[in-house]
Amino acid sequence: MALVLAQDAVPSWAGFHTWQYAAALAIAAIAAVGYALGARSGNDGEAGVRIAFAMLGAVVVIAAGIASGLLGPDTETVLRAPGTVAPLPDVGAAGFFPLADPAAIARGDARVEIRRRDGSSVELGPGERRFVGTTALETAPQLAAYVEARDPTGARLTITQPTNAAFLSPVLFFPERITVSGKTMPIDSFAIPALHRHAKGIYFSKAAAAVLREHGIANHQAVLFVVDDDDGHLLPGSIGFVPSGGEATVGGIRFRVSVGTYPALVISSVPAPLALWLGGAVFALGIAAVFVRPGRPGNLAARIPSRSRIGIRRS
Repeated sequence: MALVLAQDAVPSWAGFHTWQYAAALAIAAIAAVGYALGARSGNDGEAGVRIAFAMLGAVVVIAAGIASGLLGPDTETVLRAPGTVAPLPDVGAAGFFPLADPAAIARGDARVEIRRRDGSSVELGPGERRFVGTTALETAPQLAAYVEARDPTGARLTITQPTNAAFLSPVLFFPERITVSGKTMPIDSFAIPALHRHAKGIYFSKAAAAVLREHGIANHQAVLFVVDDDDGHLLPGSIGFVPSGGEATVGGIRFRVSVGTYPALVISSVPAPLALWLGGAVFALGIAAVFVRPGRPGNLAARIPSRSRIGIRRS
């Protein structure tokens, strides 16, 4: 029962959908049924009936856990660009990812709105969780960088992401990885159509940037930009660091970067709430009835079925 309840505590753990987890619950269910039959058919009398009643509740809870693990969908992480909508068919809803400016990305406080078909809605802030039927919805912060680009005259340049579903988006999520000096670094790419430029952005954490003091970015998060033309040729001065919250010119383009987080929506399957409440209540009532017998005071050990009185002998 504790394993099943853990699905509500940490619903995104992938282990809940493995055969090993299902097998562990099945063994527990068989043990509960066996104990209930033994208590009911033995010499335990009324206490045996109550133990059997409690085990029935335990089996209901365990069955809900098995159904959730085997039949429920695997945990899914949905990340969309600011200002877009993600359908959530398993929930019967849609996730609305809010627009975010550089300050919102730096603060990391954007909230995802979940709108259901019946018209109801709920907002999820950073780290918040909501249960919708047999589904758990929670937000998880994802690395993000808001990139602003200007030409030498100061005019704002449009940033596009041809390989991203959100074509017009200045927010990078660094979905890929690249090895730099033996270290694995997050990387993303985008284009600046007005100048026929393509760029890659490599994220450097504070720890990774600590060894780059000569670039003036120590103790700062930063993005290393690599800019080339339509033919893939590097341009003069086309490689350079831009610290978070700062500006720098790389490849003739003035970049400003704000590094922070943006929420992803994590969708996980959980046991049916009704089964948990019903089974838990039956189990608790059955166990309580074994020890609480109004009008019949006596030794506590005498109220425990004989099969449970390990080590108690007649004198």
